[in-house]
Amino acid sequence: MNFVATLGASALVVSLACALVAIAASVYGHRAGRRDALAMGRRAIYAVAALNTLAISLLAYALLTDDFSIAHVASVSSSNMQTHMKWASLWSGQPGSLLFWTWMMSVWMAAFVRITVPKIPWGAPHAVATAGAIIASFLFASAFFASPFRMSPVTPADGQGLNPLLVDPGMLIHPPFLLTGLVSTAIPFIVGAAALMAGKIDNAWIRHARGWALGSFLVLSIGNVLGGWWAYTVLGWGGYWGWDPVENSAILPLLPLVGFLHALVVQERRGMLKAWNLVLVLAAFALAVFGTFNVRSGLVASVHSFAQSEVGPYFLVLVGMVLVASVVLMVWRLPRMHSDYEFESLVSRETSLILNTYVMVAIALVVLGGTLFPVFSELFRDVRITVGPPFYNDVAGPLLLIMVLLMGIGTILPWRKAAPGLLQRRFAAPVLATLVATAALFVLGVRDVFAIATLAAAILVIVASLREYAVGTKALRTARGASWPAAFGGIFNRDPSRYGGYLVHIGVAVMAISVVATNVYQEQHRVVVSPGETFEAGGYTMRFEDLVVRRPGVDGIESDIVAQVTILDGDRVVDVMEPGRRFFTNFPDQPTAIVDVEGNLQRDLYMFVQGWDEDRLTELQVFVNPLQQWLWIGSGIFVAGGLLAFAPFRAPRRVEVTATETPPGTQPA
Repeated sequence: MNFVATLGASALVVSLACALVAIAASVYGHRAGRRDALAMGRRAIYAVAALNTLAISLLAYALLTDDFSIAHVASVSSSNMQTHMKWASLWSGQPGSLLFWTWMMSVWMAAFVRITVPKIPWGAPHAVATAGAIIASFLFASAFFASPFRMSPVTPADGQGLNPLLVDPGMLIHPPFLLTGLVSTAIPFIVGAAALMAGKIDNAWIRHARGWALGSFLVLSIGNVLGGWWAYTVLGWGGYWGWDPVENSAILPLLPLVGFLHALVVQERRGMLKAWNLVLVLAAFALAVFGTFNVRSGLVASVHSFAQSEVGPYFLVLVGMVLVASVVLMVWRLPRMHSDYEFESLVSRETSLILNTYVMVAIALVVLGGTLFPVFSELFRDVRITVGPPFYNDVAGPLLLIMVLLMGIGTILPWRKAAPGLLQRRFAAPVLATLVATAALFVLGVRDVFAIATLAAAILVIVASLREYAVGTKALRTARGASWPAAFGGIFNRDPSRYGGYLVHIGVAVMAISVVATNVYQEQHRVVVSPGETFEAGGYTMRFEDLVVRRPGVDGIESDIVAQVTILDGDRVVDVMEPGRRFFTNFPDQPTAIVDVEGNLQRDLYMFVQGWDEDRLTELQVFVNPLQQWLWIGSGIFVAGGLLAFAPFRAPRRVEVTATETPPGTQPA
């Protein structure tokens, strides 16, 4: 008997039992008015987190000690893997990733029960019972359908090792952030569901869901950015987002989540969008569960997905249950969700926020439709037809442009309504600056209509956000007599959500500029050269020196064959790039690309090897990606803004200034 496997499997089963206890105790305690039963339900959630922590610790121990008698360990690890890659194998493969999912979900739920449940007596039993039901559904799959502690029929001498595409240090950070982000959408869902069950359809649930939604948005955004970075540096196709079905599944929950963070401001300020906000949080979690089903069912082909397995149909049922429960709750409480106020003017900030949430949902529907189109085409026409990047670029691209434009306009517009003179004063400087910058871009040679429109919208967002910083800093400096730097720092202390949100908007605008540049103005060069020959690309002379063979001897790598290419600017050596191909001992038919990138703030030189012959005649692919580094810089600004918006502190008092100079408050994107 394997002690580690037995204890790990037992921990999952007992954890499932504790989740069921959480449900039963919470329901009984609520109906019978028994506080001891309600406390038992909360303690059961803590027990679930503790037992899942034990289970994942045992699996980590098995991986680090090369316990190949456990089937999962034998399938994703090997004795010559480095320690950090063994850690990465913890969430690789279906059983491991599902265990990581349930563990992280249990941790988030324990934190939620500890931090938030005591503050919502009106919905505490409903929240704990819902949390127990959700975690129980995933624990059941992990314990009985895809157990990471299943024993190998015959213990192999060595393991198979990681999938070649996953042998990369990026696997240490990308999957944990992405899986954690998806898992975290459960908490706003739980708060919303508890509000519906308790009939507390007011601003109370919004206040308690905001922080969790913002944390989920932040972690899931980081996970998606890291996914783009991993695709760019590992997959070797010259881009960072290919509209792959699993990539789509990762971004789908983010769209309604961002919509919720915008729409909740309207409910708090104007008592509107009560039903819409609930729909958004319910949809975010439903789409996260759909993504889990999509990855684990083999429904669509993807480099990121697992093979078809018995757990796929189970998650399809789970998606259906989440949708049915959400619809039933919404229909039940719909009569209570009337708005407190009506629109006073279409030219107002609430209008722009509402329109932006509609655009985000429209983008989500487009992405979801494109992802599922092969399934429906096969179902109705018996032919699997896939849609690629051109479809998404043509349909989602204009919607993304509208979204960025509304971000800029909404930042400038006041709440409720404003006199024409006030609107003119607010729009004058941002619009003028945008027109001047756009004209300059046209003079510099930007002629693509979509590129000009998107760049203009992004510039408007940046200028409008900077104006808000300037006005806020000036107001605080006047009120407190502080220096300019002190006043600028003070506005973040006074209202971190508002000014952190503006920073998020600037990050989105910077990313939009990079996306336009890399998609519209990317250069591609494909050359076949012999050692010593030169070619031109990106304004540089490139000399192919020779092929070099290296044998790392770790992580299942048999050999790395790299092409040494010297980059010359005249007679000056800029860099020596080494793209190539990597071959694996246990996966001889799955070589991977070795991508090399030489980048600066102006452009990236992106190179990989297509192949070679016995005479070392080598085919190279070179991409020149303008402003690529600004995508990562914009992502950093985006994350920094999210962290500021998430800050728990608040200033002791607000500074009142005149309505003509004070920009209306907004919330983070």
